[in-house]
Amino acid sequence: MPAVASLEDLSNVQEDLLKLKKMYPEAYADFQFLFKSWRMVGYKNISKLLLEETTPAKLKGMAE
Repeated sequence: MPAVASLEDLSNVQEDLLKLKKMYPEAYADFQFLFKSWRMVGYKNISKLLLEETTPAKLKGMAE
């Protein structure tokens, strides 16, 4: 299934990622490893946790 985002947006994201990789190669590699290691959790859930938009308990519907 093709991405919903435009080709231009996807290209811009890739450009920004390459900039981060050049600026912080070790940290970038750490994030790559984290995303690969926890792929089964889902990128959307990982992103929500990274952005501090939610907690593990909230994701599981267990938070008050």
